[in-house]
Amino acid sequence: MKHAVLLLSVLAAAAVTPVAAQKIPPASTRPSTPAPSVPSGPKVLRPAPTATPAQAPAMPSAQPPVPVTPQSAQPSSPAGATHSAGLAMPVYTGTSLGEAMVYTGRFVHLLDSTIVSLAGTFRNTSGQPVMGASSPATLSQRERDRWSRCRDLYWDLTTYATALPTLRQALPASPDVQIRVAQLDSAFGQSTATAECDNVSSMIAAPDHFTAWQDSYETSARHFYRDFYPQVRRIDEAARALIFALNAAQPAGRPLPMPPGLPQNPPFAGAMPN
Repeated sequence: MKHAVLLLSVLAAAAVTPVAAQKIPPASTRPSTPAPSVPSGPKVLRPAPTATPAQAPAMPSAQPPVPVTPQSAQPSSPAGATHSAGLAMPVYTGTSLGEAMVYTGRFVHLLDSTIVSLAGTFRNTSGQPVMGASSPATLSQRERDRWSRCRDLYWDLTTYATALPTLRQALPASPDVQIRVAQLDSAFGQSTATAECDNVSSMIAAPDHFTAWQDSYETSARHFYRDFYPQVRRIDEAARALIFALNAAQPAGRPLPMPPGLPQNPPFAGAMPN
């Protein structure tokens, strides 16, 4: 009888489900299960991104810089000059005869270029003041620009007269050379008509400063048209004569280039030689 009771107890224990029979381990001993990640598309092998420093907020862009022309490209304007066409001549600062010769060649070449530019500014014009011009408003823009250009060239011409005395002391003491320098200096002193370029430009820029504007304009313009070309041509011829004398005084050296002579006719339309 006891054996039958024991058998029944064993069978009852075996009928319990396996899950209920297992003992659940403590939570601290169970491995942690990571949370499922959201798919982010196919993986691509890429280099690690380079760290970029934090950038400051964008500032308003400035105007593009103006290109700077090297000073060696053209003669520099004299100190304090208000107007220049880029053909001003700096004062001679050399210390040897060779430097003086090189400077003189450049002096005469640029002087000739300035005079040719001035003549070209008035080429094929009437050579007379504009008839009935009672104020700057009655002049065309082309005419006003012509006088402005003339003023710039006039101020460049004054730098050659200023530079000549210092150059004269550095040139050979040959009588012929010194005579030619003196003649060039005299030609500069006798050239008065080109100053009218500055006068007319001032009349155009500030007409209120001139009483009887039309009379002032016509007087200055007439003086310029009548006298400027023979005067600047005399300067050009004197400068060429100086080159000839220097080349004769230095036969062993390299001759300085001689600029071509100017035509006798003024640049005006239908003008005859004076």
